[in-house]
Amino acid sequence: MDETDAVSHRDPEPAPAYQPADGLEELYGEDYFETRLSNDPQRVAQFRQEGAFIRRYVQSGRALDVGCSTGEFLVAIDWRPERYGMEISTYARAIAERNGHRFDKDLFNETDFFDLVIFRGTIQHLDEPFLFMKQAYKALAPGGHVVFLATPNTNSPFYRLKKTLPFIDEPRNFFVPDDVGLARSLTNFGFEVRETRHPYLGTPYAHPLRDHWRFAKNLVTPRRTVIRHAFWRSSMELIARKPA
Repeated sequence: MDETDAVSHRDPEPAPAYQPADGLEELYGEDYFETRLSNDPQRVAQFRQEGAFIRRYVQSGRALDVGCSTGEFLVAIDWRPERYGMEISTYARAIAERNGHRFDKDLFNETDFFDLVIFRGTIQHLDEPFLFMKQAYKALAPGGHVVFLATPNTNSPFYRLKKTLPFIDEPRNFFVPDDVGLARSLTNFGFEVRETRHPYLGTPYAHPLRDHWRFAKNLVTPRRTVIRHAFWRSSMELIARKPA
């Protein structure tokens, strides 16, 4: 066997080990999940709208919800047949397991396996977001999709004004993306971006008259003072495909 043969017969490199930042789990105590038990009607209504968006591209299959919390999202959209999760909180993970989520397969131990990987309000909470994007590409089956939902967008009027967004939880956030940069990153990892959109009107959180009034009040308040409300382009949804 020559040197070339030896190289070609090497075992595949193992997935990089992921170790969350020290103390990260402690940021997500049981109180964090008080409104994440399928007990918030607005959240559940938003889930169903997002589920309809997903099903324009993926109708069923093996879905992995990264940062799945209590598993309420895949339950709300009645995803079938297989639900997988990744979750740092042992408390929430136990509830997700009761909701039919499995935790034996994830981004770091599978290749060409999942049909759908979901980052719902999650990417900004990850201490290594680009590692997770890279691993999502590896773990997806050819033709599979990755979707970002309820994701903050710094390319928005509110962020330009206040340098924050109403649903940014600063002590728990590492990375706040914008729609252009997120799409570019996914493209660089090999994904084909299928659609990016900025849901506002028609969502359960939109109250246009009140929201525009509050935005106007934010114009005249000090930058560190934030009147919270939904608004145009503050949130984004993006779906991308791993080529078949």
